Amino acid sequence: MSQATLLRESELDQQYARMYELAMRIASDYLRCIGIAIQQAERPLHTHVLISVRVRSSTSWTVSWCQKVSVLDTPKSKREVSGLRKNSATVQGRYITKELPKGAGNRYPNATFKVLPLEIRRIAIYYENLLAGLRRAAKDNRNMRKALLYCLARGEKAAATCQAAAAEVEHAVVLFDVSGDLGQLNG
Repeated sequence: MSQATLLRESELDQQYARMYELAMRIASDYLRCIGIAIQQAERPLHTHVLISVRVRSSTSWTVSWCQKVSVLDTPKSKREVSGLRKNSATVQGRYITKELPKGAGNRYPNATFKVLPLEIRRIAIYYENLLAGLRRAAKDNRNMRKALLYCLARGEKAAATCQAAAAEVEHAVVLFDVSGDLGQLNG
């Protein structure tokens, strides 16, 4: 599968690409931070909730929270994995990811992170707050881009209409000069 890359044609596209790079950095920092928390914890800790940053198309990327799901040789695991990866081979003993539901808005609810140990939950909520702000800014950027493209297209259409009308008037003026009939200017 080929990796899509983001457009960088306008300043808005460049800003959007920088937001994507920042989301990647936040995801990396989250992993490093929870790794340190797990090592320094007084009790054994683990996490199975991760940040996923994906380029969906040349003009879109998403950042979401995912849960690692073990691929095991049990009926329950097989059912869950088959629902996640239809028509795709999975290797037993490996992990696949399941995107967690976000709901409406730009932010995951704190309840999403209840499955995590308290020490890691606080870290995840902190990083989700960062990501929520980034999601909002990215959404505003894309809305601004759409509005800009709409305004440009609308301006081009209006200019083309005016140019066609001006050409008709010029043609009618030429006909008036030749025939002296004012009816040409009204029709």
